[in-house]
Amino acid sequence: MLTRRQSLTSATAVALSVNAVSIASAAAQNVRGRSADDIARDEIYWSSIARAYRLDGRWIILNGGGNNPHPTSVVEALSRYDALSSSAPRPHNYVFQARIDDHRERLARLMNCAPEEVAITRNTTEGLNVVGWGFALNEGDEVLMSDVDEFYAGKIFEQRAKRHGVVVRQIELPLAPTARQIVQLFEDAMTPRTKLVVASHLADGWGYVLPIRELSELAHNNGAQLLADGALSFGHIPVSMKELGCDYYATSLHKWLNAPLGTGALYVRRDRLESLWPIYGTRREAGDIRKFEDIGTRCGPTIAAIGQALDFYEQLGPERKAARVRYLLSLVMKSLDRINGVRVITEPDERKRTGLARIVVEGMSGRDLTTMLREEFDIYTYGNSPGPNDGVYISPNVFNSSNHMSAFSNAIKEIAARS
Repeated sequence: MLTRRQSLTSATAVALSVNAVSIASAAAQNVRGRSADDIARDEIYWSSIARAYRLDGRWIILNGGGNNPHPTSVVEALSRYDALSSSAPRPHNYVFQARIDDHRERLARLMNCAPEEVAITRNTTEGLNVVGWGFALNEGDEVLMSDVDEFYAGKIFEQRAKRHGVVVRQIELPLAPTARQIVQLFEDAMTPRTKLVVASHLADGWGYVLPIRELSELAHNNGAQLLADGALSFGHIPVSMKELGCDYYATSLHKWLNAPLGTGALYVRRDRLESLWPIYGTRREAGDIRKFEDIGTRCGPTIAAIGQALDFYEQLGPERKAARVRYLLSLVMKSLDRINGVRVITEPDERKRTGLARIVVEGMSGRDLTTMLREEFDIYTYGNSPGPNDGVYISPNVFNSSNHMSAFSNAIKEIAARS
């Protein structure tokens, strides 16, 4: 049975749910004229933003790079659309599904590209597979990637190697590389047979940003193309396809953008459209970006509710969001600096730093550390694969506070002291 306090909290959340976008809009008006870095430190402003979420107060969620809570406007829209669609699926579901073109235009503005270059997919993995299987490769052709991309994109090309004789070449990235080091490693590994370079925009679990523009130029200068994995970057940091210069960019919308689960986006440069095959048979023309969306019946309510996520993100502002998560991470880095047995691994260049970092406690596996944080301190993070730098990665979001970061840092100190 809910306590009186829990009931009041729930009632307040419901009352505020329809005003999530209005909350972000009003908060933005109150800080007009101030820099993003200045606003990043304003706990009053960000506490008002947190009111736009219906959060379970039993836990501190520091898994922004995974599955995020949705703003209440998204939650309410998804429920409302689903109920309407269920009342008459044929007319309503297809009306909702038709909103995909509106979202395409809005996403294109955020990604700084043309609407004709953006497909609405179901997640990053689907986008990677579209390119991974649709890109023309012959026996002996080479795909170059780093060990960072082994878990997702790597599995696609392992299959292509078995089925089509494609050669997968992998380089190992250092722990805290400079942009020049990364480019040099890729350049040294390229051969005349290299046709596709695969690179994460933001390294999963490591927190550093790869120089996608420089890698794109390297690929193009050597007759190859570049596929960027943007799972952890879009909606987290400002992204521009024109600046990145890549040929393909796959991302999820349910991560940092806070859209419903099962939503993603794929950018395909206009002059690459005709040569990239879709995974499924399609009625679309070869140069039509919608050929990658032609997968049969889709969930209209899920597609429609992307709009509310975009509303909230636009009111929040990409620059303000990026500055806030960067600031929250900096609090952890300062608190854990020089703590015996603790290491924080993230982007070494402060100018490019994001809100993602790996925390290593010597003598503890990432899985055990994740479990201990959850069960003893009510903090949700994400564990990493075993290895010499095994740990957890944290990625705070706009609903987190400086108190949350203090709670996490103190928990790590206590665990390290025991260890």
